[in-house]
Amino acid sequence: MILDELLAIPADATNATVQGVEMQIISAEQAEKMLEEDANDEKTHECILKNGRFLFESENGNLKALYKVQD
Repeated sequence: MILDELLAIPADATNATVQGVEMQIISAEQAEKMLEEDANDEKTHECILKNGRFLFESENGNLKALYKVQD
């Protein structure tokens, strides 16, 4: 499950691969823009966890893109 895999990423990590998808680091501004562009939450999903804030895109249950928001 994606949530368990995101929780396994160390808080200070700048590199990680989840389900074969390499995590990218983005700014808070870029994250907000992505979320605003997908106001209906159809493509980009946000997950705020103890180890960071993540955005991810999935299609048919498959992870397509993963982003960690830089503080």
